[in-house]
Amino acid sequence: MKLSRRNLFQAAFGAAHVGLLARYGLPSAMAQSASGRPTKMLAIWLVGGLHWESFFAPMTRAGIQKFIPPAQGGNYAYGYNPEQVEHLDRSPVDLMSPGPARKLRVPVYWNWSNPADRNGNNPVVGNAQVYRPEGYVWANPAYKLYEKAVLLVGADQGTAAHASGLIASMSGVAGSTFRAPSVQAVVANAMASRFPDRPLPNVALGGPLPMALGLPALANPTLLSSSASVEPTLSDRRDGTWHGLRARKDEPELAFDGTPMSGTVPATAVDSALLKAVRRERGTSSAGTDGYLEQLYDTYKGASRTIRRDMLSVLEKTPAWEKLKADPAYPEDWMACTGYADACGTMPSMGDYAFALQLLKSDLVSTVNLRATSIEGFTFDSHFVNGQIVHAQYLRIALEMVGRMCLEMSLTPSRSDPSRSLLDETLVYVYSDFGRTFPKVGSDHHPATCALLVGGGIQGNQMIGGYDERMEGSPMGIPVRLVEESGDITTRTPTSQDVAATVLRAYGLVPGKDFFIPGGYGVFDGVVRS
Repeated sequence: MKLSRRNLFQAAFGAAHVGLLARYGLPSAMAQSASGRPTKMLAIWLVGGLHWESFFAPMTRAGIQKFIPPAQGGNYAYGYNPEQVEHLDRSPVDLMSPGPARKLRVPVYWNWSNPADRNGNNPVVGNAQVYRPEGYVWANPAYKLYEKAVLLVGADQGTAAHASGLIASMSGVAGSTFRAPSVQAVVANAMASRFPDRPLPNVALGGPLPMALGLPALANPTLLSSSASVEPTLSDRRDGTWHGLRARKDEPELAFDGTPMSGTVPATAVDSALLKAVRRERGTSSAGTDGYLEQLYDTYKGASRTIRRDMLSVLEKTPAWEKLKADPAYPEDWMACTGYADACGTMPSMGDYAFALQLLKSDLVSTVNLRATSIEGFTFDSHFVNGQIVHAQYLRIALEMVGRMCLEMSLTPSRSDPSRSLLDETLVYVYSDFGRTFPKVGSDHHPATCALLVGGGIQGNQMIGGYDERMEGSPMGIPVRLVEESGDITTRTPTSQDVAATVLRAYGLVPGKDFFIPGGYGVFDGVVRS
């Protein structure tokens, strides 16, 4: 067997050393610019841990009968029968094979002949459920969104705690703090040299920040609570704050140690004085303090460029929902309800999707991390009685919203490459804290989870992985084919590290060269376009 980073780290190092190695030894990443690679990321965090198995159906007929309640619920359509499961492309389904690779398939709750139907009874399940349209966006033959989506199934997060699981989804490594940079930060760093005109490489729209542990300051996340937060923090429009201080002059760019660099910095008089003051502090204390000051110094330079770019004017001229609303089936003022009309909410109540669209369409960012819920801010931390029933309704609505976001992106031309769409140049990464115990067990935390990838750089209409149907209670994942760091192909149960590595490989980033993840990692075989 070849010596790999997995062997080395498992044998000799704890994961805590990785931050130091990243800071002092990891080179700046350069994503390959091969055709078909994404250059942006939209990471959507669905809050609280998901019953993925209530929307997708990766199990065999026997597994469905063992772990999923039969179709029931009337207006609260819940559970499903094997006969209800179909491929999104409507090709024949083989529910007998437990193999780890198959087409995307789901339990169908909608009426194929009238997808907007909310009143008819589904004869496939003996009229035990009223039709529900949410989720159809992924199957709509007019758009075939399933052709651009892949579900990674049964990855072991290594934890069933909220904070630790969320960090595992963002960086590949579970823990109370980041021990490797988030995938959002790695991509932002990789794109910085290719797209220097993107003033905000890494943006977080709520939720825990996707940290840039050990990477240059430019990869650190900028937290924007809403579009309104841009004006006071990233623009010079406020006259009371900026009167007499707006004038900028391009000054030769200097590194923190004073070494001349190739570019310039559009500095105000205050910026210029601050940069000189920070440089003077170099070497007056410890190496750790110098590292902190260097981050601060680079942040000042980045802020100067960002404010000079006048992001606010760019965003004001950039529409959010403009393409999809031409289809009467997808109005901009979309509202969804659970049950008959027991709880209803609007599209904006699920997250700032419109602002995320503006940021991506304006070409101001490389990565956007969006905190998202279901209608009226419903999160998926569902421990209450019959929580899994309510959870399933809200999850279908949330994933309908994600699908509509992807459709809008697929209809929007790329600003940098008109031959591609915004979705072609963006990898949408949908994740949560962890999975949940299967419905017949309840709705507790469960370390086996899934990740949904849509858009650039991946081979679509795939579901890779599954669950060990021999287990009792809630099953863990089954082995899948993975390409290890060494290049060897192995078959083993996937982990959160493997999900993170697969996301990064979609950008052409090379394991062991452009990134590494503590504990070793592989890439899901057959997911990333060659």
